[in-house]
Amino acid sequence: MSGEAHQTMFFLGLPDLRKLCCVTLTLQKQEQGEEPRSKQIKTCRELVLLYADVLASPTLDSFTEITAVMASSFFQKGILQLFGRTCSLQVGSPHCVFPGIIQACLSYSLITRLAPRWNKAGLYLISGKDFLTEAGRLNAVSLELSTTEGQLCISIEASAVRLPPPTVRKPNY
Repeated sequence: MSGEAHQTMFFLGLPDLRKLCCVTLTLQKQEQGEEPRSKQIKTCRELVLLYADVLASPTLDSFTEITAVMASSFFQKGILQLFGRTCSLQVGSPHCVFPGIIQACLSYSLITRLAPRWNKAGLYLISGKDFLTEAGRLNAVSLELSTTEGQLCISIEASAVRLPPPTVRKPNY
């Protein structure tokens, strides 16, 4: 990393958690040869990119579950249930949303929607869809979200990074 870092913090109010619901989606069928974790991530990305009203994240302790947060009124429309049938997902019953769940789903959804203009590499989001092939200094930000009861804190630190040029190496077996 090079350059001078500038950190900014934003504080936002969370929506009324009583008007939101959390749902667990579970993968039911895997295609021949497809890894469950790969299917989980692809399905979660599809859900986030298809529906602006949904925040979602792959469940950290499972390769087959996705956690989704939405307004209760959106869930009652049946759109998520239709998505579940289309993608062979078992849609769980809605339950209460906790700040930590919103934090995880918002973070994953935000990074998903920023790509390919900003791409996750380690602790940074690096600017440019071709960042791996570009030489020199690249714009980057470190983004951190934190929630407490009723409030979201977004910390953004701007910086510049230099990545070594990518090389292809033959593995040593």
